[in-house]
Amino acid sequence: MHAFRHSAAALLTLALVVAPPAASADSVTVIVNGQTMSFDQPPIVQAGRVFVPLRGIFERLGASVVYANGQINATGRGRSISLTIGSTQATVDGQPDTLDVAPFVVGSRTLVPLRFVAASLGATVNWNDATSTVTINGGGGRPPVSAPPGGVFLTSQWPTGTVYNHYPQIRFQVNRPVRIGGFQLLVDGRDVTGALQSNAQFYSAPVPFALALGTHRVRVYGRTAGDIPFDLSWTFYQGSY
Repeated sequence: MHAFRHSAAALLTLALVVAPPAASADSVTVIVNGQTMSFDQPPIVQAGRVFVPLRGIFERLGASVVYANGQINATGRGRSISLTIGSTQATVDGQPDTLDVAPFVVGSRTLVPLRFVAASLGATVNWNDATSTVTINGGGGRPPVSAPPGGVFLTSQWPTGTVYNHYPQIRFQVNRPVRIGGFQLLVDGRDVTGALQSNAQFYSAPVPFALALGTHRVRVYGRTAGDIPFDLSWTFYQGSY
């Protein structure tokens, strides 16, 4: 009898160790841009944070997702987010960030922190404690920024989002006349200005080196034909083949 009690206690201890420290939050309602979301895996509350299946929330907020080997990479209209299962370290638009609670897996579903994801994609997030409702508005891009008088800004740029060509061609156009020789083009800090060409639609230059998996930054800086200084940049994500 003593041995049975000892064995039962050991099994209970093991169950407490392997069980996830999370509680299902079936009563949590998630509303995105006026529409109530439904998930095949109910939201889970962990350490005071609401977690939801990654693909449903990213796609609803206008982002595409590449998920492989525990790495979550999402891009949407000029924004990029990188998360890792089990890690509180994240990257947003190429800059390091920290999560309160790491993404985790339940069954066959990967769950991500709802507030962090929504805010990183440019959305506003509100929590109603009385009704256990998360309301999200916006997302899928940065709010428009009015250019100051005489300012210089990009009217088009490529690549954006996720690309799978390790030698992409950089293309861009600005809102004011710029002459080749009056500015520099950098990819990840490496000068590719020497390969620049132009036509009536845009400036372009091939990337002469293979891009590794991850986020990359394009920078264009110099002066316009009217001698107005500018320093412009954007990021994109290089996916695997």
